[in-house]
Amino acid sequence: MSKNNWDLIKRSKGFYINTYRKTGYVLLFSVFLNLIFVFSIYYVYFNQSENDFYATSGITSPIKLTALESRNNTSTALLANDPDNEIENKVIPQ
Repeated sequence: MSKNNWDLIKRSKGFYINTYRKTGYVLLFSVFLNLIFVFSIYYVYFNQSENDFYATSGITSPIKLTALESRNNTSTALLANDPDNEIENKVIPQ
């Protein structure tokens, strides 16, 4: 076998080896990236802060509510009644 033929065989085999290695590296990078995404989604989902709830009638300022563990089955209201403000004629500034 001549040197030319040997170099030609090495180059043709080298193409497949290099392609296989690059594909392997891309696949490992993809798996690593997917693991990072899974752990970040897990972290965000299970480390959420408690929600804040507010109530307002449009007249009064918002009142921060406290969340209950279960629903209110009693007949008593949890919030105080709205203030009895009579509608006043308000002057629109010109």
